[in-house]
Amino acid sequence: MSDSVEYDEEAKASNWKKFVRKNLLIHLIPNMVLNTIIPYFAFKAQNSVHLFSGEQNLARFLLPMSLLLPFMITLDILKKIKELQHTGAIYYKENVKISGYPFILKKAGLNGLYSILIVFTLMLTLHFSFPPNHDFGVTLSAICAGLLAGLYSITFFYLAIRKFKIEST
Repeated sequence: MSDSVEYDEEAKASNWKKFVRKNLLIHLIPNMVLNTIIPYFAFKAQNSVHLFSGEQNLARFLLPMSLLLPFMITLDILKKIKELQHTGAIYYKENVKISGYPFILKKAGLNGLYSILIVFTLMLTLHFSFPPNHDFGVTLSAICAGLLAGLYSITFFYLAIRKFKIEST
């Protein structure tokens, strides 16, 4: 009996590691690639990138991304954790169990709201720090958008699982 319980705990800890590796890569790679390539080709057509002015400006890409990526990543990860908790496939803290979708939507909404507020504040700071009509450069702007998407993928993935994951030592 003791061997089966120990094996079950090892299997559940292994499931956490697989879950983390698989889902982190699923979110990280496409987000970084798409959020670098799409702005690059949009910015390349106009030869200059401004923060808030112009047809294709940096705010047009960063602000929606700052709302939607954290929201969607948190929503997806918490839904997957809920499914795994209810099937008993993962080992989690007994007192922390996802009970319903209102919790998931609240957590995802707050993550999206906080990230867009932080990015908007930083963009306003940059806007007032640089001279009017400052050009940020096509390649640098696209790379920064991709890096920000990668940062969101990693940060909000770990923020979603940190409460549920038991450290396997």
